[in-house]
Amino acid sequence: MKKQSVVFADLHTHSSVSDGLLTPALLVEKAESIGLSAIGITDHDTINGIKEAKEASKGKNIKVIAGTELSCGKPGQEKSVHVLGLFVSPEESKLSRILDKQRELRHIRALKILNLLREQGFNMDELEEWFKSEPNRVLGRPHLAHFLEDKGYVKNFDEAFKKYLTSGCPAYVPKDYIEYNEAIDAIHDAGGIAVIAHPGLIPKWEETWETIKDLPWDGIEVFYIEHKNKDVEFFYKIAQERNIVSTGGSDYHGDYGKHLDRLGQGGLSKEQFENLLEFCASRGINTK
Repeated sequence: MKKQSVVFADLHTHSSVSDGLLTPALLVEKAESIGLSAIGITDHDTINGIKEAKEASKGKNIKVIAGTELSCGKPGQEKSVHVLGLFVSPEESKLSRILDKQRELRHIRALKILNLLREQGFNMDELEEWFKSEPNRVLGRPHLAHFLEDKGYVKNFDEAFKKYLTSGCPAYVPKDYIEYNEAIDAIHDAGGIAVIAHPGLIPKWEETWETIKDLPWDGIEVFYIEHKNKDVEFFYKIAQERNIVSTGGSDYHGDYGKHLDRLGQGGLSKEQFENLLEFCASRGINTK
């Protein structure tokens, strides 16, 4: 997708509560400063940043949409499908219980990666202390990559992933995925809509779609920043045929690498956002 002027609603962003660089409050401030009218906070496996984001939006001309991003798949499956839950309630629900479980599994995974990096001769004590000091923090591989870069263990962020953190590398640890039905049910239980994230990035889309197309999806992230025009047309047609809604976002993590100046460059126009709200209203979804 070509770079465009700032959209009305960017419904896919990450804060420092998961693997983004900006705190939820700073993310909201930045979003408003560039002209966004709505922002979805969709941190991986957590909704802990929503309260701070909503507080930061008070008195500002920007709406915060509570969300999260879940990695879904089958046991033993290497690749996952990411699912966005939008307009979810942070209150007690099946979703909150799943997120608690996923944070625990991510915590265990992070410690395993830290120890594997130690075996490569890196001193990881500082990052481990930071991680343990914030029990609700989701430590992701981007945090690890930035740490390796900051300490001079690697030349840059990309080298950290290529040499140590991707599949087949010495510090790679596979994820524990949530079953599709469990994720969708939990999102619905939390009052939200379940959306297939960045479908154009899913390997072997046709094969994957055959296995998940009959699940009770509410939407698909058609207007994703890395989708080419042909991708947008392709996935928009699927959404129309399935009578599900089209969402969109930038998947912003902070101003580094491919994420530089990315906030607000992917998402929905005002008309598209209003269509989303109408769709939600037709399904009894609270979007306030």
